[in-house]
Formats: sequence, structure tokens, C-alpha cells
Amino acid sequence: MEKPVVGLTASLDPGQRLAEGVDYVYLKRRYGAAVAAAGGRPVLLVPETGVAEAVALCDALVISGGDDLPARLGAEGACPPPRAPGARPEVAERVAFERALIDAALAAGRPLLGVCYGMQLLNLHLGGSLHECLPAGGVDHGGAGRFVEHAIRVRGGHPALARADGARVASCHRQGVDAVAPGFAVLAEAPDGAVEAIARDDALGVEWHPEADATAGDVYGWLVARARETSERGRGR
Repeated sequence: MEKPVVGLTASLDPGQRLAEGVDYVYLKRRYGAAVAAAGGRPVLLVPETGVAEAVALCDALVISGGDDLPARLGAEGACPPPRAPGARPEVAERVAFERALIDAALAAGRPLLGVCYGMQLLNLHLGGSLHECLPAGGVDHGGAGRFVEHAIRVRGGHPALARADGARVASCHRQGVDAVAPGFAVLAEAPDGAVEAIARDDALGVEWHPEADATAGDVYGWLVARARETSERGRGR
């Protein structure tokens, strides 16, 4: 059986971080490793791939982790900079590409996984809002490149989270979901009530990094399984 193709979006660096004046795309290798371990074939997606071409190529997509987003998205696709002190805004080109990719993936019935920033963008793009900084006094969620572990409690059934209740997950974010986008259900929370997972149909968002903890097999396994099912159904098998 042919392995389903899973597209992974990447971070963009317009010559500001990795090497001055040199544009880079980059992604932590463990994303691809998690997809491959689950039986998928990972491919890297960049804006030059093209939205229609990416969706035609891939059986499922992952919006990977990234930088900071605003509390709400502006009219007509605008993405204003976040206002929180010390925010590191995500590159506008990446945000625009991934928003178009989300629309195209959903329209084509492709399973979609948003990880950390990816979940936040999914929620924002489809009508929700964010806390630009999670309320003080709660669980340490890490952020700014700092990973921590904390437990989650699952409150809604989903195959990707079947064994996640009480699991300790890899967390690296200071932003989080505020108002949940229409049609999405909250599936998991941190002990402080921060939203940790949302889902609608075949779109799943997780606030933690499953590729960096023991939930990888279930989360990426669900994505690859759904990719295989929808791919085979599309081929009429």
C-alpha cells in the first residue's frame, strides 16, 4: 500500500535570524520523523509550492509551530502585528500562505493538523480569537523556545486523544485560544483551563507538540490513518 503524503509547513526567515540577508525555510526534523513513524511520507511545503499544488500533492497537511499572532485577524485577510510586550510576530508571508492552505485543504476534504501556532492560526482564521498572553498565575506553558511539560485533561472523544487524558505533554507557547472558532469543540484543557485541543470534522488542533512527546503515535497516527482513508476513498478503492 502506498504511503499517504503528508505536507508540513515550515517557518520562514527573511534573512533576519539564521544568516543576515539570506532567506531560509526551516522546520524541526522531528515533525517529519513523527509522520514517517506513523506510516506517512512527509514533504516540506513552502509558499513557492503553491496552494493548489500543495493540496493536489498531499493527502493530509500539518500547520507546524511558529511565532506570535494577534488576538484577532483583520478584515480582508489582514494580519495585524500582536501588541503584547516582547511579541515576535510571525512572518506575514507565511501567515498568508497557511491561511490559503487551510481554506483549500478544508474545501478538498484533506485531514488537517495544527500544532501550537498551527492550532492558534486555525482557530483565528476560522473566526476565533486568542489570548496574546495567557493569564498570569496559571500553569507554566513555556514559550519563546523554552519547552516544559504539563498534564492535560481530555474532555471530548477523539481517536487522536484516546489515551491522552492525564498525559504529560511538551508545551512551548505563551499565547492560547480565547474564543473558539464556530463549529469547533474543545477536546482538551490544561489544569489551568487553557484550551489544549480543538476539532471540527477532520481538522484537529493541539496546543502542545506531540512530535516531541509520547502522544506522537496517537496524534500523527490518526492523521496518517485519515489521510490513507480519504486518499483511498478518492481513488474509488
